[in-house]
Amino acid sequence: MNLSDEEQNEVLKVMKSQMLTLLHGEFVKKFEEEFARYIGVKHAIAVNTGTAALHIAIAALDIGPGDEVIVPPFTFIATASSILHNNAIPIFADIDDKSYTLDPDSVKEKITEKTKAIIPVHLAGIGADTSALVDIAKDNDLYIIEDAAQSIGTKCYNKKVGAIGNIGCFSFYPSKNMTTGEGGMITTDDDVLAEQCRLLRHHGEPEWYVYNRLGYNYRMTEIQGAIGRVQLKRINGFIESRNKNAQYLSKGISEISGILTPFIPEYCEPAFNYWIGRINPEILGLTKPQFLKAFPRSKVLYPKPLYKTKLFQEKIAYTRGCPWSCPFYGKEIDYKKDNLPRVEKITQEIFALDIHPNVSKELLDENIEIMKNIAKK
Repeated sequence: MNLSDEEQNEVLKVMKSQMLTLLHGEFVKKFEEEFARYIGVKHAIAVNTGTAALHIAIAALDIGPGDEVIVPPFTFIATASSILHNNAIPIFADIDDKSYTLDPDSVKEKITEKTKAIIPVHLAGIGADTSALVDIAKDNDLYIIEDAAQSIGTKCYNKKVGAIGNIGCFSFYPSKNMTTGEGGMITTDDDVLAEQCRLLRHHGEPEWYVYNRLGYNYRMTEIQGAIGRVQLKRINGFIESRNKNAQYLSKGISEISGILTPFIPEYCEPAFNYWIGRINPEILGLTKPQFLKAFPRSKVLYPKPLYKTKLFQEKIAYTRGCPWSCPFYGKEIDYKKDNLPRVEKITQEIFALDIHPNVSKELLDENIEIMKNIAKK
């Protein structure tokens, strides 16, 4: 986290106001307006987590029992579990070998008459190929839900992520490019979708004790909104620092044989969240577990494809098998048969390093020297 006196002062203002909820305060509302302008959309709806943002986005699009949503298996569980929480079916497509984001050709192969949406994940500040994915969605009458949790500020084809698909989802967890401690945001240009998201956020209530649909309590607090407003003013500086640190690491190991630096597609202006490296086990003579042991400061980024986890292998969700046994689905799915060769190889070779603004040049230099020494040995 990177909090200053200004965030503390704004939180104190909230506490002195005695208005701690968005139902009575002004901080969340202003944060929404400012975030919408930053992303370049008409609407931003603040929620209490990035997971809640995904859950609401899927629900607002009326995706539910019997529906399929295509997602990458190289992502945090919330991308897929939010689909399950709406009683819909996650369908996994493979990822690109360089950007590690959703591969459009694999997406095409996974579309069926049950498919309702595609969720591209903009990974660690590198954007998915939104142009190709939007074209696929238009050709097949599908929604695009952008999971931009790790990529606040990233641009694809000159537009900020979260302003490209039908709806975008962000996280403000402490590891993200900006934070509110916990918290999330939904972005859209669609007036009807925005209205539904606000209903879903607060018990389906357009006004007190009027219940227009099934909803949740996913409200952001005024304290989170106050922190978010200050963090948003500082976001460009945060991104500049992260990108500078990422470039420094990449340059420092550019001539090391056996370790690849992050790939930046031509269409993407990154806002790095992590620096993602990739080892070549054959050249290094090390497996990923051996590399991580030799370099304990490095991070494991998604150790296996989601479809390999117990949740999907044993299809553990709601009682009596929902959503997989849903009579509206009428199909049988066996994740044990999923075999996506690129993601299975990539998960055995990927690692990540912190590049947040508080990472010092000395630490970056140490990381570069460690990787050079590993390669020499």
